Amino acid sequence: MNVIWLADISDKMGSPVHWWLGAAILSLPLVWVAARVTSKVGSLVTLCLAGGLMMLLVFAAMQEAFAEGDLSIAVQQEMGRKWIAHRIASGCLPLVLVGTILALRRKRERG
Repeated sequence: MNVIWLADISDKMGSPVHWWLGAAILSLPLVWVAARVTSKVGSLVTLCLAGGLMMLLVFAAMQEAFAEGDLSIAVQQEMGRKWIAHRIASGCLPLVLVGTILALRRKRERG
């Protein structure tokens, strides 16, 4: 019975590509705003929104991997450490993308 349950877990979980692509798609509106914002306050607000989105995505990944009791243990056993690492790291993508765009804009404006 346990083996069947574990096999069912891998069928329902997304692949690392799924999570990276999903995080990139969720980041697109914030990246667009970051590319267009001109004030420092607007940049700070955009960065804070990206940080909030990152926290939500990482929290969801951590909960799924570590805080759901038997399901979390089954996820760790079935999917492995690399899958969990990709799931958590992909949640950081919004902040990385927005931060990169804002840094590039600032560098271009300075010279």
